[in-house]
Amino acid sequence: MTALTWYVARSAGIVAYLLMSTSVVIGVLMSARARLSWPRFAVQEVHRFLAILTGVFIGLHGAALLADKVMPISIVQLLVPFESSYRPFAVGLGVTSALLLAAVALSNLLRKKIPFRLWRRIHYLTLAIWVTATAHGLLSGTDRRDVWFIALVGAAVCTVGFSFLGRFARTVSVGAIGGVAATAAAAVLALAFTPQPTPGHHATTLAAARPVAATVPVSYTGAIRAQVQGADNSPVLSVVGYAGTAGLRVDLLVASGQVESTSLALNFPTGGSCRGTVTQVAATGLTGSCGSHTVNISWLIASDRTVTGDLALSSRGA
Repeated sequence: MTALTWYVARSAGIVAYLLMSTSVVIGVLMSARARLSWPRFAVQEVHRFLAILTGVFIGLHGAALLADKVMPISIVQLLVPFESSYRPFAVGLGVTSALLLAAVALSNLLRKKIPFRLWRRIHYLTLAIWVTATAHGLLSGTDRRDVWFIALVGAAVCTVGFSFLGRFARTVSVGAIGGVAATAAAAVLALAFTPQPTPGHHATTLAAARPVAATVPVSYTGAIRAQVQGADNSPVLSVVGYAGTAGLRVDLLVASGQVESTSLALNFPTGGSCRGTVTQVAATGLTGSCGSHTVNISWLIASDRTVTGDLALSSRGA
């Protein structure tokens, strides 16, 4: 994935989740007849606008994934749950969330033409959408192991949870819930800007440490999730996917059972990239060079040609 599409997909997905969480909280407060500072019709308009914005950013998220050339995803995989070759369950949860959200949006358009009770029951799907979106982000996002992302999701879960507690309380204090949300947001910001003890583990950490980051990190490690491309009888086989947040591509030209030519490339979201060759390849991994760095990969290739494993990049001078 190029730096642009990676940032668009990543940021659009996070923004959509935050907008959806806020919309859920407002919807729960309205259903609880909470004491609101604004007129109820104004709050309803905000709720509706947040839902529309959520759909817009989900669309941006999907468009960026379609534009990805490192781990291609088709229209069918984007519209049919659990059809993706990359993390099918986690991605399928995201597709399911988007489809359910479309159903809720359609019911809103037809609100005056369908029974109120039916519309209300369909509207309750919003909670299921939020739950599956939460699971989608925690299971498939490239930031899912970062402290700031876990804290961000935790803050959203706590805020939505408090709103549901208020829903069944005798009196609902919007100020108290707002205070909890503000405290959680402050904690998220503090965690997001706290220096991490292992720089180089993620390209995002490197970006924070090196603002002018168009360089390749001195050292880097990342979990591999990729796919073998090319027919079995093709002389060119490629492994295309990700190592952590970096795009990975390995090309092998095979003739008469021997590897004749190779290439290896890493593209980091910060803009840095390196090119090199493979020096040794085996069923369990490979070693090679990438610019002035040494690359060691251990992998497992499944029967469906999915590749998982780990990559370690280190500078030869380090």
